Amino acid sequence: MSQNTFNGALKGLRILDLTRLLPGPFCTLMLGDLGAEIIKVEEKGRGDYTREMLRGIYYSVNRNKKSISLDLKKEEGRQIIWDLAKVSDVVIEGFRPGVVERLGVDYDTIKKINPQIIYCSISGFGQDGPYRLVPGHDVNYLAVAGALSIPGQFGYPPIRSGLPVADLSSAMFAAVSILSALFARNKTKKGQFLDVSMTDSVFSWASTRLGDFMISQEISQMDNMDHVLATNDIFETKDGKRIAIGVLEEPFWIGLCKTICREDLLKDNRYETHADRKENKNSLHKLLTDIFLQKDQATWMELLKTNKVPASKVNNPEEAFHDSQLQARGMIERLFVPSLNKEIYQVPFPVKLSDTPAEIKSPPPALGEHTEEVLKSVLGYSENKIVQLNSLDLF
Repeated sequence: MSQNTFNGALKGLRILDLTRLLPGPFCTLMLGDLGAEIIKVEEKGRGDYTREMLRGIYYSVNRNKKSISLDLKKEEGRQIIWDLAKVSDVVIEGFRPGVVERLGVDYDTIKKINPQIIYCSISGFGQDGPYRLVPGHDVNYLAVAGALSIPGQFGYPPIRSGLPVADLSSAMFAAVSILSALFARNKTKKGQFLDVSMTDSVFSWASTRLGDFMISQEISQMDNMDHVLATNDIFETKDGKRIAIGVLEEPFWIGLCKTICREDLLKDNRYETHADRKENKNSLHKLLTDIFLQKDQATWMELLKTNKVPASKVNNPEEAFHDSQLQARGMIERLFVPSLNKEIYQVPFPVKLSDTPAEIKSPPPALGEHTEEVLKSVLGYSENKIVQLNSLDLF
């Protein structure tokens, strides 16, 4: 973690974060890494659900934030949110449609307090439509968007990714939209409402695999999708490990044939062209599967490297955090977390900005760790007022 004076690109931007779980917190993680001040508002007593349910998520996406704990069901708690909204640039929330209205912290209420506010709502299906109030999680949004109909590997039916794709895609779209709205505000002096749907977001990503249907309005057979190829897959090696092969272009096919000592395949009319290999991918995949089982991962990686074939070890988490490329890129940092009394790994902001670099400044906070600090330094509340609010069991 750099000890230099921090000058992030978003320094001076204050974001009031009412979100929990993953989409909103990942969005504000990115903005916080880039220098924005993130005030994370958490439910009194319980806090962000990931603190207990999904501890790994909490500690991976909540650095560089200040946590305040409030009871928003009380008028005094809502008043604090209104006061914070007056001095914030962005409010972001992730409740189901209708909840913020009941809590009195919805866009219409907040924009009366601060007409220039950028107010971002992230929800599963969006603020309108027949599904707007339907409960769901990542798997449901992937299903509706057609993403679960897209196969990822040869010979297997479509399966769900281990990554929460809808959560993360919506976080990315939210961050881009917030920055776009802030840019527009510089010209118009007006705030605006951002309606981010997790389903819409993943549907946008899925469209890159649904292009054939978009052109023909006909459903392709799963095996006919362009990315599902015998030479673009994952193969097990003799030692039970795996390698990923990405052979699409002709020079890489030639290199692969040299690597496996099967240059005869270059003149085999079943595999001579890309179209031939696609048409006969069942037999080719079986052939490659059997061959890769004959040597261990390290041996294959050396041979594939020699012939300049796109190939990678399939890393487990420990291997990924010790991968020389990721380490060389500065993608692994360590951060001491007082609440855990230990150092933990962090994956920093992945883009290298030459003049305004992102930075990890502070660890994920304990629940309500910064409540008093924010009330004093941001809102200017007196000691007596804070004592009075505390007596209401507000924090």
